Amino acid sequence: HFQVRQILARDFGEEKAALFYLKEIAGRKKFLVTFNGKAFDVNLLTTRFIMNRMQSDLAGLPHLDLLHPSRRILGHRLENCRLVTLESDILGVQREGDIPGWEIPQRYFNWLRHRDPCLLSDIFEHNRLDVISMATLSAHLVEILTAQSAAKHTHTDDYLAAARLLLKRANATGAQKILDIFQENTCSDFSLPSKKKLAQLYKRTGRIDEAAHLWQQMAACEPVEFYAISELAKYLEHHERDYPPGQGHH
Repeated sequence: HFQVRQILARDFGEEKAALFYLKEIAGRKKFLVTFNGKAFDVNLLTTRFIMNRMQSDLAGLPHLDLLHPSRRILGHRLENCRLVTLESDILGVQREGDIPGWEIPQRYFNWLRHRDPCLLSDIFEHNRLDVISMATLSAHLVEILTAQSAAKHTHTDDYLAAARLLLKRANATGAQKILDIFQENTCSDFSLPSKKKLAQLYKRTGRIDEAAHLWQQMAACEPVEFYAISELAKYLEHHERDYPPGQGHH
């Protein structure tokens, strides 16, 4: 069951009550999910708690800021990593009639002066779409990080970026699971940069024979890929004991 709940302070005097209600909700939750919340939302809310002489529990919750995995896994093919860009270019969603986020504070201040409910309705809808998009984006990232069918996502480099991220987080098992979806018969159509990234991941995870297969493919390309030739020479020397022509062995 998915529920979107929004908290509105109808005037400045209700801020403390709104923060108290937020604190009550946060106290029942196990973790926090935001988009750019580590740099903005949590710091802003912490400041408001301090200004109201209240203690905030938000900073103590495990916090998933979706901006960071999105940037690492998907950012290689995006102009920027704004949520609206991820919606349109990754999730295939186009907002219609939405107000930009930077306009919301002024709309709220205008509402405080004029009490026109139309000024708030667009804000509520914008926030609702943000939350729904974060849920959808979370599911998309989980599918990639848990090596769901590559056929669902046409961009190979998303999976390669996810494998690199898992290795950086010392999750070799998760990285290996992603690499398992790349069988030899699916690699021949990869771009040269993608083959290079995949070969590097194979090498880092000890799958040296699979890396060598890709180096062989790359070495046969035109123009000559010197990286692949160098790696293949080292592989033949140290693993196959097959020394390249012209290289002596002492």
